Amino acid sequence: MVDALVAFQQELAGTGADLKLVERENLHLNLKFLGEISEQQVAEARSRLSSLSLLSATIQIMGAGAFPAADRPRVLWAGVSQEHEQVVAPIARAVIEALNGIGERDDRAFRAHITLARVRSFRDVRKLREILRDNSGRPFGMVKLTEIKFKSSTLTPHRPVYSDLGVYPLS
Repeated sequence: MVDALVAFQQELAGTGADLKLVERENLHLNLKFLGEISEQQVAEARSRLSSLSLLSATIQIMGAGAFPAADRPRVLWAGVSQEHEQVVAPIARAVIEALNGIGERDDRAFRAHITLARVRSFRDVRKLREILRDNSGRPFGMVKLTEIKFKSSTLTPHRPVYSDLGVYPLS
């Protein structure tokens, strides 16, 4: 599945659009973004996440799109099949509820996705729109969700560096 995502990233880069691709090792399904939080909040988040009891699941990564919209792409993503959105949604809802009050508030509806790239400028964005439209239903493969990782991100001049703050197995 990751190989298929990386191949698609290369297709996106081939449009000539001004993109910053997410590194292979950093591709992940994001459940909740917290932003910058204190050490006390990290400890509280760890405690709350460790109390969750969630089931593992196998889902299909499928389709490509953009946030906030295809005509104004800022973030390019691969989604989860409509059928499997219903599998991911309860996991995400439990994590979001557990972390309520910690980190940045985000009132946007949850949309299961893997960020593939960020759009730096609107150069050649027309080609980008076309490739997203042509791949809106593209299957990338199946993946088994076996754990939730609580991660920190440190920005460097070259790329973000991620570290695990906690790993929580799914049953």
